[in-house]
Amino acid sequence: MDNIQLEIEGQGAIAAAEELLSTGGIQGQLEPTDDEPERDLATITAIATIASLTLTAIELAEKIYGWYQAYRQRQDADKRIEKVLLIGKDGQRILLADASVEQIRRILE
Repeated sequence: MDNIQLEIEGQGAIAAAEELLSTGGIQGQLEPTDDEPERDLATITAIATIASLTLTAIELAEKIYGWYQAYRQRQDADKRIEKVLLIGKDGQRILLADASVEQIRRILE
């Protein structure tokens, strides 16, 4: 499988990425970024790269969708994520805020 990336923004970005990458069947790495000084210092960005998995595309899409919905609805400001951009192997991009499980699956394939 080619690498799939998720660009995660928000106070809970690192914790959210760590949780996703600890999900059974998903292996990858986390890369916190702080190279964008023009952004608000309160915004944290992390890149989660999914390198290999033992899940089908639909299983992974369902896990990503559920993970995103759970983190987006958190009440603690320091644990919430504001924006997640899924970047597929062909460079296709989709914001998870507007994505269905089926749309996520198509990007993963």
